[in-house]
Parts: sequence; structure tokens; C-alpha cells
Amino acid sequence: MGLYRVAVVGAAGYAGEELVRLLSRHPSVVLSLLTSRMHRGERADEVISGLPDATGELVFEEPEIARLCEADLIFLALPHGAAAEYAISLREAGKIVVDLSADFRLRNPQRYEVDYGWYHPAPILLSKAIYALPELHRQGIRQADLLAVPGCYPTSILLALYPALAADWVGEAGIVASSLSGTSGAGKRPEVPLLFSEMSENARPYGVPRHRHMAEMEQEIDRMAGRKVDLSFVPHLIPVARGILSTIVCPLRVAVGPDEARARYLSSYQGDVFVRVLPPGDLPALRRVVGTNRAEIALECDVARRRLLLFCAIDNLGKGAAGQAVQAMNVRLALPEEEGLLR
Repeated sequence: MGLYRVAVVGAAGYAGEELVRLLSRHPSVVLSLLTSRMHRGERADEVISGLPDATGELVFEEPEIARLCEADLIFLALPHGAAAEYAISLREAGKIVVDLSADFRLRNPQRYEVDYGWYHPAPILLSKAIYALPELHRQGIRQADLLAVPGCYPTSILLALYPALAADWVGEAGIVASSLSGTSGAGKRPEVPLLFSEMSENARPYGVPRHRHMAEMEQEIDRMAGRKVDLSFVPHLIPVARGILSTIVCPLRVAVGPDEARARYLSSYQGDVFVRVLPPGDLPALRRVVGTNRAEIALECDVARRRLLLFCAIDNLGKGAAGQAVQAMNVRLALPEEEGLLR
């Protein structure tokens, strides 16, 4: 087959811009349409930096369904609630949809209503969507036409937890996760708490006691464990633009030593090109993952207290959003999984 035609709806947000940069250099796709109501009529290179000439000459358009359906695959980089409205029409037209919002991550529409504050716009599609974390759901992604890209915090926490949960090591006392995030994770909204003068030389927790991303983390953690597992989660904003660093403390129901734990993690991610389990004594660092689609994971065993300490670093706009969306697209289209992405 020739090049796949792809469109990006919401191409001028942070995740949308990163998508456009990645797709503009992807050898198996051609960007056929970029949409942005705010920048309608403007050239892409007037809004997004670092684009090759052919992509930079594209002009932002209104997101009209008929035009979007000229593409083979459509990325929705829209706010929660808005994405579902487009997904309904695009799926009715038989198009492959990759959604970066939370609209199709949850299986339970009542849970969506509680955490997002309104009725789900397309509950009939929830059972048809796949939670598109490739390392955990690769086979499902290959067969799905509605891909729900995980949130940035859940990606870092679920990748770190998966081997321990799959091995049934996690105890009943509950998991405690704390994450540090760059401010781009909050989007481009001009809000006072995100201004440079507010965030410079500053750090603060937010979204407590229940951040919206907890719903999908709880859903996937329970699925991986095969039972209900308690989770406490506290996110923090730090004065960097990009990156997430998560620290997770797991109570262990069985004694696990460092050699056994490390062997389990290496085995779980053997062959996964974007997950790197760090050697003993090495801990993740944001500067090593920003600009890539890589997740760095480290683990330490607190044998005396029977706890597993997990650490994971990702780029919130890479593996936490646009990079993961492209990786999921590659899996769905049977392309090399790393194509168009930096490790």
C-alpha cells in the first residue's frame, strides 16, 4: 500500500503540535489536513516551529467531517467531551480514529460522568474502543478502529506497575503514587497559576484528593491485578515545560528480592523498544526522555519494610501523548512500531 493519509483535529494545541512534528517526518504517512478554529486560514509553519516545507505550507482549516473523511486515519487532539462528537461521525464513516482525550479510556460511562462532570456523549462506542497502551494491549490495538490513547500520568504509573501487578506481588495496603509534571500537561489555556511568574522557582500539588486520571488508572490496575487494588495519587506541577517523573510505593504481599524483581521487569519488557529498565543504581531523569517516546523505569526493593519502590520518567507530550498516539497508529497499521519516533 502507498502512503496513509492522516488528519489531525486540534493541531495547534501542545499535543497536536507534537503530533504534526512527528507525522511530518513519518515515512509511511502524509499529512492531508490540519484543523484549528483559532488559527483557521494560517499556514502551519506560522504556528508550529520546526516543520519541513511540505507540511509547513498546509493551511489550518475548520474541522468538517466531509473533509476529515478524505483521510484514512484521524487523530483527535481535542478537549474531553469535544472529541467524542467527532468520533461518532468518523466511525460511522468507517474511519480509524486515534483519540488523545479521555473520552474513550473508561469502560463505564457512569465513571466518566462522575470524573468529568457530564454525560458521556457516545457511550455506545466505549465497548468498541481499546485502551491504546501498546506494551500492554498490542494485540487489541491491531484489531481496533477506535484507539483511546492513555493519559500521561497513567502511562508512567501503569508501565511501572505492570510487572509487579501481573506477578501478583502487590499487597492489600494500597499503592501510593506521586508524580511531578511539566506545565505543558495543562495545555495552552492562559490560566494565572500556569504563568511563568507563578511557576518559576515554584512547585505545587494539585488535583487532590482525586485527579481525573485516577479513574483510568484504577480501571487498568484492577484489570492487571484481577482484583480491586487501592490507589492514592498526588500530582505536582514543577517549573519545567515537558516531562513526567513518577514515584510509586507498592506494599508487597510476598517477599521479593532485588534480583528477582529486576529479572521480572526485564522479562516483562523484553522486546519493547520504548521501555528501558535501568541498571541497578541508576534512576530515571527527565532530560534523558524529553523529546523521545521512551519510558525509563527503575526499581528498588525495601526488603525490611516489604515494599517495592518504582520510578518512571516519560515525556508527557511524547510517550504521554503524541508519541504514544503515533506508536499506536504504527501497531494498528502493521508498520514497524518505532517508525517515525525517537527512542
